Amino acid sequence: MKKGICGILLSAIFLTGCGKEKPSPLGNLGQPSLSDSLIYYYGLIEGGQYLKAAEKDTVLGTSRERERYLKGLKDGLNAVAEVNDTYNRGLKDGVELALALYSYNRMYGIDLNRDLLYQSIAYALQSDTLPNEMMVLREFQTVVDKLDLKKREQMVRDMHLSLSQEAQRLKMKKLSNDLYVTDANLGSGRLIRRGDIVFATLNYILESGRNLEMPASQQLTVGGPTMSEVMIRVYTRMRKGGSAQYATTADALFGSRAEQLGLTPNEVILMSVEINNVENPDTVGKREFVAI
Repeated sequence: MKKGICGILLSAIFLTGCGKEKPSPLGNLGQPSLSDSLIYYYGLIEGGQYLKAAEKDTVLGTSRERERYLKGLKDGLNAVAEVNDTYNRGLKDGVELALALYSYNRMYGIDLNRDLLYQSIAYALQSDTLPNEMMVLREFQTVVDKLDLKKREQMVRDMHLSLSQEAQRLKMKKLSNDLYVTDANLGSGRLIRRGDIVFATLNYILESGRNLEMPASQQLTVGGPTMSEVMIRVYTRMRKGGSAQYATTADALFGSRAEQLGLTPNEVILMSVEINNVENPDTVGKREFVAI
C-alpha cells in the first residue's frame, strides 16, 4: 500500500515540476510547517488520482474539464463548516445524494426531482417512528425494476434499429429481429438438428472492421447449455458444407459476456460460418465440445 501511494506521489511531484509549470505552492511559503507539508503532499496524491483517471478518459485531461473539476473541488472545500458536525453530515449526505441522482438520471434518461427528495427526507425526520423499512425497500425495488425494464426495452429497440440499418446496407435477408443472413453455399444433406456435433469455422467482424480474433475452428454440440438462441438458429438452418454470412448483435450473440469482451450490447457483429462436418452423437459416441 505504501509503495502504491509513494508511486502516485512521485508521479504527481514529477508532473508538477516538469516543463514550464508555475512554482510549487509549497515553495512560496518559505520554510513550510509540518502541517503545510502534510496538506501539500496530500493534495499531490489527490491530484495524481485525477491524472490517473485522465489517462483512461482523455476528456478529463482537457483544460476545460480540469477547470470544472477544480471549481467543484473549491466549492466543496468552502462548503464545509467545521464548527458543526451535524451540518457537515447533512452536507456530505446531500452531495452524495446529488451524485446518486445524477447517476440515476444518466442511467435511465430521467430527471429526478431534488426538491421532492428533500421533502421526503424532511417528512421522515418529522416523525418519531421509523418508516417500515421492508415495505419501503420493496416499493423502491419495484420502481427500479420498472425503470430497468423500460431501459431494456429502449435498448432492444435501438439495437434492432441499428442491426436493421446495417443489414439493409449489406442487402441481407431477415431471419428474426436479431439475425440477418446472406447465404453463400447451401451445403448438402439434411439440416443440422439440436444435439448434432458440428465442426465449424467462424469469423467475427465488428462494423468498424475489427476482427474479434476468437477461436476460428470449433467443435460443438448444437443446443448446448451455453449456446445462445441466435447461434442455435444459425446452425439449425445450415447443412454440411454450407457457408453463410450473418449479422447479429453482441447482446444476442454473447449475452452478459458481451461486456467482458469489451462490446456494447447493441454493437453489430458480422459473422461468417462454414460447416465443415456434421456428426450424429448417437453414432460416434460422446465427444468433448466447446459451446458458444
